[in-house]
Amino acid sequence: RELVDAYEVETAGLIDGGADLLIIETQFDLLGAKAAMEGARRAMRSAGAELPLQVQVTIELTGRMLPGTEIGAALTALEAMRPDVIGLNCATGPEEMYEPLRHLSRHSSVPIAAIPNAGLPHVEDGKMAYDLSPGALAHHLGQFVTELGIGVIGGCCGTSPQHLAAVIEETRPLALRERHPETVPSAASIYSQVPFDQDTSFLIIGER
Repeated sequence: RELVDAYEVETAGLIDGGADLLIIETQFDLLGAKAAMEGARRAMRSAGAELPLQVQVTIELTGRMLPGTEIGAALTALEAMRPDVIGLNCATGPEEMYEPLRHLSRHSSVPIAAIPNAGLPHVEDGKMAYDLSPGALAHHLGQFVTELGIGVIGGCCGTSPQHLAAVIEETRPLALRERHPETVPSAASIYSQVPFDQDTSFLIIGER
């Protein structure tokens, strides 16, 4: 409850400041993401405002969120809260995002965002650096648009104005691939998605 209240206060300040979009990003825990969405919705109701809500989770190199949450569970839990956009940001570069983004492309009923880092970080001359050039990042994001139908793109850690200029030049003329998502009725734990598909006499949900 305290976390929801804190997000409500923070969102109220953004609304008062004239925000036209609310982005909840770099979420590594589903409860934190849900608390942020609830706080944002409370603030909008109090202000009599209705702003688009974009929520993004972070998928690690393991292919899961930090607590072990798979992308199917994240989509099941967060899509039920009716965000306007759902997606990924931070933690990895675009190459490592293909598979979770492919899942979202096949199953998300709302537009998808992809905001990767400029590749994976490494230390260079005592400073943090990232391994993707502007052209390489732009190439990957162009593929997200044309192959996966990702409609919201950008850059996170390690990206520069040069990276984003290249992304704009690469993607501006591209046609967004049309998606035909398949909704899979499911429940989700903090870790995994369980489709409501009864191949046996009964469906076990939860532990004894």
